[in-house]
Amino acid sequence: MFMENHIIGESIERLGVVMYVVIVGGGRVGKDLAKLLLPEGHDVVLMERNSELAEQLSKEFDALIIEGDGTELEYLKDAGLNRADALVAVTGDDKSNIIMCQLADQIFKVPMVIGRVNDPKNEAVFSQLGVENTVSTTRASAVQIKNNLGETKTLLTIGDREAQLMEFNVTQESPIAHKKIKNAGLPKGVIIVDIMRGEDSVIPDGNTQLKPEDIVTVIARTNTVKQVKKMFEKKKRFGIL
Repeated sequence: MFMENHIIGESIERLGVVMYVVIVGGGRVGKDLAKLLLPEGHDVVLMERNSELAEQLSKEFDALIIEGDGTELEYLKDAGLNRADALVAVTGDDKSNIIMCQLADQIFKVPMVIGRVNDPKNEAVFSQLGVENTVSTTRASAVQIKNNLGETKTLLTIGDREAQLMEFNVTQESPIAHKKIKNAGLPKGVIIVDIMRGEDSVIPDGNTQLKPEDIVTVIARTNTVKQVKKMFEKKKRFGIL
């Protein structure tokens, strides 16, 4: 759930402005997303059709809570969708999420529409019906598990998975440690965009030396990812010692 909300929250935060966001679905995903957005100053409306859950949400959040079905126009109008900057449909029902996303896009002309995909088999359906911004529960969980397995974290896929935004931890054993970026032998098209060194953010150039304990953010074409990983990750040894 955290990874889903992190992805959605990042999508909204990248715009760098205060937004009016309508979240449909007051379950764990919707509730946790509201908790991420409200402290950042975004105007949030939460819609939930279950009366008991809607009442609970009204006690928990200092935000407009609407008890209603997000697939019905009257409730979307009550939520002020005509002036919303973003609609996020995160119910547990894919059909409902698709309908809400289409209504938001085609009727209310909402600039940003994001739909939650509960069943991975439905990802293609969302795309075919014009819902391009989706977050898959299964995919997000898989990414989180994969990130926990090694020293590399995939933060974002770019385009049609043509490139990836990744985060690496530099260790003493990393082949790239103690090298200047211009001498590191990075594949063509790979860009180091940021280095966190302790609490400081370092804007790198060719003469910047990578040091152990640096946290490095990299944009790389997907076909170069394996090569880049080998440069940052320590060699794994197998066998009986």
